[in-house]
Amino acid sequence: MQQLAPVSPSGRRLSPSASLIGSAPSVYHDPQEMDLDSTPSHQPGRATFSESRIRTPLPSGPRLDKVIPYTPGAGLDSPKGDLQGLASRILADPYRSRYRTVQVLLLYWEDDDDKGAVKEAVDQLSSILAGQYHYTLDIKPIPSPSENCKSSWKWLSSTITTLVEQNDQRDALKIVYYNGHSYLDADRQMVLARSVDSCFSRRFSLPANFLDSSGGPEAASARWSGIQQILEEASSDVLLLMDAAYYPSSTLQRKQGVFELLAASNGEDVSKNIGRNKFTRALSDLLYSRTSQKSFEHISAAEIHAKLLSSYYPKMIQDRYPEQEVITSFPSPLHLQISGDARLPSVSLAPVAKSVSGYSWDSAPNGTSSGAQLSLTFRLADDDVNMEKWSEWFRMMPDGVKDVKVEGPYRNHTFR
Repeated sequence: MQQLAPVSPSGRRLSPSASLIGSAPSVYHDPQEMDLDSTPSHQPGRATFSESRIRTPLPSGPRLDKVIPYTPGAGLDSPKGDLQGLASRILADPYRSRYRTVQVLLLYWEDDDDKGAVKEAVDQLSSILAGQYHYTLDIKPIPSPSENCKSSWKWLSSTITTLVEQNDQRDALKIVYYNGHSYLDADRQMVLARSVDSCFSRRFSLPANFLDSSGGPEAASARWSGIQQILEEASSDVLLLMDAAYYPSSTLQRKQGVFELLAASNGEDVSKNIGRNKFTRALSDLLYSRTSQKSFEHISAAEIHAKLLSSYYPKMIQDRYPEQEVITSFPSPLHLQISGDARLPSVSLAPVAKSVSGYSWDSAPNGTSSGAQLSLTFRLADDDVNMEKWSEWFRMMPDGVKDVKVEGPYRNHTFR
């Protein structure tokens, strides 16, 4: 039987295509089998064909609303200002060097057998250290035992203690210079002596207990081990210069800073091998010649030792024994460096700022209006900023650095 087309309420027959819309099978998936966006996307009362369109959902996971920038860490704002002030103060010094102050103590025996020549050599060295390097000097003859001085050891110990206690800071350098004789006593302890005769007459012939810790009231001598311990315990760096034979000890210790030694020889008689005051003369010549160089910045104790060993000592031996065409062996200067921190370099000698009345280098301009800029970023292990170690680092910056700008510290945020 022929099926008639449906009739609309108005009596008109509908198109066959329109009647098939409702009866045609759906080509879309069941909404229960896929997530549908149920949010209305059209105005109420208006039907659109896109209503049944299925949208693929976005991957699930946390959504970042914004990126949080680095922010200063709590408790680190104060070190920022401290570091900036520290760097500016160090760079403001036109004679900026590793040390802000250098104190020198020059010692020789008051009753030395060759006092005239010794004093002349000491005066030459002191004039260079004071005039060219602007160091603070104190020249003191070591008294022999008398009514006014019961013990040379006590006098020497008190004098060096006073030197160490004055401005015992990490930015200070203490230099102790000795010109005289030395030997090992029966207890294998190093002793400073006034004359060469006392060195050999007392070395092994006297009982082991003849020299007590004070050196004995009858001898113009002083046991060195206890005195050196005062220098080893100083907070400031210490440079010991000895125009005498030095006998190393296995008990050398240093908790912080640097203790460094330059001696005329390692346990050999200086007066016989190279002569009295030769070490001091060579040291004076080397220090003075370096200041006359236009490129002079500083000279380290290790470099001084290398120059003495390679240039000055061979010439001194050749002048002392001109009849020998070839010298196969000769005494050498001794260099020792004991450090509480292996990263600290050798003691350096450079001119320091002159004392100017009414003017402070702390307020001096840095002159940073021009020049290339280099930025370095450091990641700190924790929030504890060690100002002492940063001060040490700033003071040893390359000489070409004219300004330092401290930015931060910042704490790095991690998103999860």
